[in-house]
Amino acid sequence: MRKDEFKNQIERHLLTPTIFGYADANHYLVGAEDEDGNFYSLSDEQDKIMVFNSMFEAETCLKSLGFTSASLHFQTAYDEMIGNDKSSDTRITISLGEQ
Repeated sequence: MRKDEFKNQIERHLLTPTIFGYADANHYLVGAEDEDGNFYSLSDEQDKIMVFNSMFEAETCLKSLGFTSASLHFQTAYDEMIGNDKSSDTRITISLGEQ
């Protein structure tokens, strides 16, 4: 989803701005989630998924679009590796600061 559509969907309260990260990875995805937890990645003008090298870069992108908070969705594979049924999945709302 390109930035203009992304911003429009969020402003219409259809989606929530989201940063998706994975333990031990140094890449973050910026996108949005609907109420069912479906994630829609932010794309550039060539429809290529945007990948950020740090949490700061991901936050800066959302802040530049005018957002002051986002959902952070962070996953880890450690539970799968040791055989737990439920994966560790952290979802928190983070502040991006004032505009």
